[in-house]
Amino acid sequence: MTRQRGTRTTEAQSSVGSFSDNGKKVNRFMNAETAKVTLYVRPDQVVAIEEIQLEQRRRTGRRPDKSALVQEALDLLIQKYSEQG
Repeated sequence: MTRQRGTRTTEAQSSVGSFSDNGKKVNRFMNAETAKVTLYVRPDQVVAIEEIQLEQRRRTGRRPDKSALVQEALDLLIQKYSEQG
């Protein structure tokens, strides 16, 4: 699969889980078109993401990866600004 810079994943693609049915970790980006970017975030934001990961692991037994959480946050931010028109 060829990757293009700046392509966004669709909602269906971004909801692909990090684990298969048998609980083994799989590459959640295998079928999604994603772009690798470098971002700078505040230390408190990193701690908050790690706390979300820990809480989700406690609740579900599975830890979401940071990329999935950041993608979800970006989707919410994009939606907010899209609605403002």
